Amino acid sequence: METNEPLLADEIPVGHAPIAAALTPDGRHVYVTNFGSSSVSVIDTSTRSVITAVGVTSGPWGVTVAPDGLRAYVACFGTDSVAVIDTTTNQVTASIPGLNKPLGLTVSPDGSRLYVASQGGNRVDVINTATDTVIASVPVGTGPRNVAVTPDGAEVYVTEEGANAVAVIDTATHTVIATLPGFLFPRGVAVSPDGQRVFVTEYGGNKLDVIDTATHTVVDTVTGLPIPFGVAVSHDGLLAYVARDGDDSVSTIDLIRNEVIDTVSGFHAPSWLVVTPDDLDIYVVNNGNETVSVLPAPSGAYPDVGPLSGGTTVDIIGEGLGNTTAVRFGCQPAASFTILNDHEILAVSPRLVTDVKIDATIGQHTTLTVGRFYYLPDSVLSTISPASGPLSGGGTLTVTGRGLITTTSVRFGTVAVTPSSVLDDRVTVTVPPAETAGPVPVTVATRSNSYGRSTFTYVGPPGITSVTPSTGSTAGGDPVLIVGTELAPTQSVTIGGVAADFGVISNTRIAVVTPAAAAPGPANVTVTTTGGTATAPGAFVYT
Repeated sequence: METNEPLLADEIPVGHAPIAAALTPDGRHVYVTNFGSSSVSVIDTSTRSVITAVGVTSGPWGVTVAPDGLRAYVACFGTDSVAVIDTTTNQVTASIPGLNKPLGLTVSPDGSRLYVASQGGNRVDVINTATDTVIASVPVGTGPRNVAVTPDGAEVYVTEEGANAVAVIDTATHTVIATLPGFLFPRGVAVSPDGQRVFVTEYGGNKLDVIDTATHTVVDTVTGLPIPFGVAVSHDGLLAYVARDGDDSVSTIDLIRNEVIDTVSGFHAPSWLVVTPDDLDIYVVNNGNETVSVLPAPSGAYPDVGPLSGGTTVDIIGEGLGNTTAVRFGCQPAASFTILNDHEILAVSPRLVTDVKIDATIGQHTTLTVGRFYYLPDSVLSTISPASGPLSGGGTLTVTGRGLITTTSVRFGTVAVTPSSVLDDRVTVTVPPAETAGPVPVTVATRSNSYGRSTFTYVGPPGITSVTPSTGSTAGGDPVLIVGTELAPTQSVTIGGVAADFGVISNTRIAVVTPAAAAPGPANVTVTTTGGTATAPGAFVYT
């Protein structure tokens, strides 16, 4: 990690006690809330200057912009309301009452719902944006502060500073479906563009936590971030930026490795950050000197790893790249490259067998080293164990193969899960739940972008329809036929609690030999499969 001298392009004066910021989808304007002056500053990103200040009611805190860019929503802490700003006129067109000390807020991807953390009521209020009315209130833990919604609109993540937890809300039912404990003053929250990860800053824990949205568990942590406040993720999902209130700096985190790769100083109590749609600039709210700084994205190549076979699209960020005439990975020319602007090139890696520098030729004679690229061996998935399990998931699955050391996720169908343990020859992961029984492809994604493939079968719980014959000698040794459902993956059969020899005939039939019994009487028949357990009480009677 490097700590650099200030590289700030601009410091834009705004109102008194600025807190939060939001960008319009086209990247042309930044809306900044000024808590102390009850206003919202509007910054033109082309001129990097404030073009107007919109007056709102007391204590504006959080701000978000609708996906169509036509409205900005501002949480007014002092008046328990949300102000609605028409972004074409920059006038307040509505005020939505019924909140309770609102702080953070976010709008659903389709723009139909607004989710507001009402800290005073320990709840998240849901607003219908068509009618500007509160349509639901979801009770959460103490002190909800900030909220973020997944790209599919299915879940909202809420940081609860008072409860030191993160709540997960199902937007279809307006209920909390998971609560993750163990945080220390969780504050900022952001979701990756693919919806697989949620990033939470621990203001009291000096770290950034990484949550897997499939399992609702913390799967990684980035430490060494003094009093982190806001967090923002680039639109390509490769980098995260964290405002460090403790030392007036901003860190850049590589989200492939979950490591800090750059830290820039020179800010003033930075609180909130937003990333422009082209990922080239980060606007940082300075609460300490009432300005907004513009931080250029760090130069480099992202991602910087890929398979030996080539074909990885690499985003090269730097200065003066507009006249690039060639891009080389070591001694090989890039498979192709596209100049996006003077600061950014997209290049495709060629086939190689080693780690190399990436050079860009500017004009006819100037060559710049713009990053490094690391080639990784292709990954091979050999087997998975077990190959089946219950619909509820939760079991541990082991993947064996080679070249697995850089595994980033294991997918069960479309559900991606972060591994709990990664070695070069094996990976372990917790099986996620499924809604329906049947086979799903299991794929392993590594940093080389290679995929292995196998099949995992979700099994429904077994059922017992009949036991024939239903009586036999206490000496055991009687053949019995069990008829039922989902019996193919049977692991054990017990009669009266004693293990019985068995053989699976089909998915609906098992042949069993009764064990001996200590005394006559009815005995329970129990079948255990990878999908669960079924018991027929007293279904076999010892005589």
